[in-house]
Amino acid sequence: DFTAVRGHREGYPVKPDPNAALEIADELGVPPERWLYVGDTDVDMQTGKRAGFFTVGVAWGFRSVEEMQAAGADAIIDRPMDLIDWLR
Repeated sequence: DFTAVRGHREGYPVKPDPNAALEIADELGVPPERWLYVGDTDVDMQTGKRAGFFTVGVAWGFRSVEEMQAAGADAIIDRPMDLIDWLR
């Protein structure tokens, strides 16, 4: 169940611009330092970092672990269930 989802929209810059992510944070009233931004690319990690979010890369995704680490990922997880540890 998702509360808010944003894809590409006319008039909004694409990732790694953080505006769409920050718009969701503002809409939900949750400050950036309380977010986990989960992704599978270096661009996802750059987007999350620019928004001030804690970034989590997934090892089974589109890009390599090394690429996400080079982009500043705060954590890398190997399995979806590993995300639970970061939510605590």
